[in-house]
Amino acid sequence: MTLSNGTTGTNGHGTGTAGYVLPPAPEPSPISPAVSALFPDNTSPIVSSTYAHEPRPVRAIFIGAGLSGVAFAYKARLVEQLSYRIYEKNTDVGGVWFEHTYPGISCDVPAHGYSYTFRANPDWSRFYAGGDEIKRWLQTQARDYELYENAKFEHEVQGAVWDDARGVWTVTVKNLATGDVFTDEAEVLINGSGSLNNWKWPAIDGLHDFGGTLVHTARWDQGLDLAGKRVGVVGSGATGIQVVAAIHPQVQSLVSFNRSPTWIAPDFAWQLATEGRATRYSEAQRKEWREKPEVLREYRRSIEHAMNARFPSFYKSSAAQKQGQAFVGAAMRKKLAGRPDLVDKLVPPFELGCRRVTPGDGYLEALAAPNSTVVTAGIQRVTQKGVVDNEGTLHEVDVLICATGYDTTFVPRIPIVGLDGVNLQDKWRSEGAAAYLSVAVPGFPNYFVVLGPNSPISNGSLVGAMEAQLDYALAFVQKKLQRQRVQSFVVTEAAAREFDAWKNDLMRGLSFSGNCTSWYKSGTRDGPVVGPWPGSVNHFMEIIKEPRFEDFAFKFAGPNRFTYFGDGRSPKEAKGEPLGWYMK
Repeated sequence: MTLSNGTTGTNGHGTGTAGYVLPPAPEPSPISPAVSALFPDNTSPIVSSTYAHEPRPVRAIFIGAGLSGVAFAYKARLVEQLSYRIYEKNTDVGGVWFEHTYPGISCDVPAHGYSYTFRANPDWSRFYAGGDEIKRWLQTQARDYELYENAKFEHEVQGAVWDDARGVWTVTVKNLATGDVFTDEAEVLINGSGSLNNWKWPAIDGLHDFGGTLVHTARWDQGLDLAGKRVGVVGSGATGIQVVAAIHPQVQSLVSFNRSPTWIAPDFAWQLATEGRATRYSEAQRKEWREKPEVLREYRRSIEHAMNARFPSFYKSSAAQKQGQAFVGAAMRKKLAGRPDLVDKLVPPFELGCRRVTPGDGYLEALAAPNSTVVTAGIQRVTQKGVVDNEGTLHEVDVLICATGYDTTFVPRIPIVGLDGVNLQDKWRSEGAAAYLSVAVPGFPNYFVVLGPNSPISNGSLVGAMEAQLDYALAFVQKKLQRQRVQSFVVTEAAAREFDAWKNDLMRGLSFSGNCTSWYKSGTRDGPVVGPWPGSVNHFMEIIKEPRFEDFAFKFAGPNRFTYFGDGRSPKEAKGEPLGWYMK
């Protein structure tokens, strides 16, 4: 394989947590000689000189150094004989938290819930952490887990092709600093680039004819001064909601272009945030958590419980759904009391959860202010002076902010070519995105996607579920590729089809399939749900914790699947361990 000189190591990336000690890596297993000492005259092509379950070296390529990439770095070092390379197009770790710097950016999930399950962070400054604090936390974690030594930054993966004869992925990478293009190879390819990565301008006529300042939230201009400006914001998703609330105090006037209403809910786990989004942790609290990790563990569990306990409200006919609609609707109407004309425009008529339920501290207050205008008629075109809505009204603005998000179709940004030359981009564009248990795709061996279609993105707390997806992938690496020396595995069409059928039938009872247009349904009103998982986060973790190997087809490097049984020795004999261990 060909490699290039790229940014690796920790040079220029600071230091990790003082005093942090990584969990020990597994004790290396003995490596058998090429010729068995006990069976030197073996000539059989199907009897190897190894002992049973002797792990073979495996290499993985991971795309992206965001939240999942950092978790993978931690988990990968706990797998014996697994080497890996992470390719990241940005100059440092952070993913969306590295790229997004718009005003008001923060995580609407409590910080202690947006932490890895395997390691608490007692030093979060706020109940809901800001984007910069999350980015710095991720970079510190990455240093602690030796990610920088195994990553190349400013390296963009441009495509991947499966070689079925050799059982490897050939990945094409571009060094963005030099322009050099090279290839790398690995037995396993894991796509952790995420769905909130491929931002796009909205398809609005005349958008780039605008004579004022045009900006997208995914590429925020840090020098942009909004003081005293007439500002228009296109989009009312999570990003638009945060931006509107953050910039409103600065601007002369605000025009918010809202294509669809959204349930604006109280902050997640609000019961535990004593001062709402302003809740900060005292040094005394942080000191107690550093000294008494068991106290922090129980606090984190209480947050996770509050996040996950919301799921019954996503059943269309449940009492919790009706109560949720009444509770959130009443809260929205109260904030819009001074602007009754906005109630019908902003309070959704559809089920709670049909679109992502979004906390919006200060958002409705900003829209209800005297200097704000809410446009729900849709946009006809953009002119040099401003935005013309579908009723023909021109809204003149000095700055136009596009908070229109990303390509959320799950179609990968790059060509990923599997068996029979099938490109996953073409497959999902023509058939719609679909992944078995959210992680595997028929026709694409040794390939996993993190937070793919039907991951539990809106079902409760996400980080534990994301970690479960990584554990699932690594179970195949350890149990199949390494110990059983399988060359490749691929989920069968039948298993994927039956999973999809079960998923679609259950979705009919959940609000994710409700009467609204949503990216959950690929921008349709009544299409199949490809966004969230059809169940709670705990349900997802229960389902995925034990791989159903029977749903996969396996290919072996040699003519006999039992070659990995070896020359008759067990691991204990190879390691010189006691051989009467089984006596109770």
